[in-house]
Amino acid sequence: MVGYLLDRFGKFGWSMPLAIFTSSMLRGSYHLYQGFGPFIGNAVMGVVFAWLYTKTRRIMPLVIAHALLDIVAFVGFSLFGRAVGLG
Repeated sequence: MVGYLLDRFGKFGWSMPLAIFTSSMLRGSYHLYQGFGPFIGNAVMGVVFAWLYTKTRRIMPLVIAHALLDIVAFVGFSLFGRAVGLG
C-alpha cells in the first residue's frame, strides 16, 4: 500500500512530506480497532516505511519487516502475555 499511495500521490502533484503524512495516517487509522496506542505505533511505522520506500523504491524489505514485526508480536504475546497479565 505504501508504494501505491506514494506513487499515486506523487502523480497528483502532492509534496513528499504530505504524501508520507497521509499514507501514515491512513495506515494508523485502519489499526484503530486495536486502540489508540497501536494507532500511534502504526502511524510511526508508516512514516518510517514510507521514508524507506522513498529512499529505496523497494517494497519487499518492507513486507519482510512487517512480517517479522507481526511474528514477534504474536509469538511474544502468546509466550509472555499471561506472564505480564495481558492474556
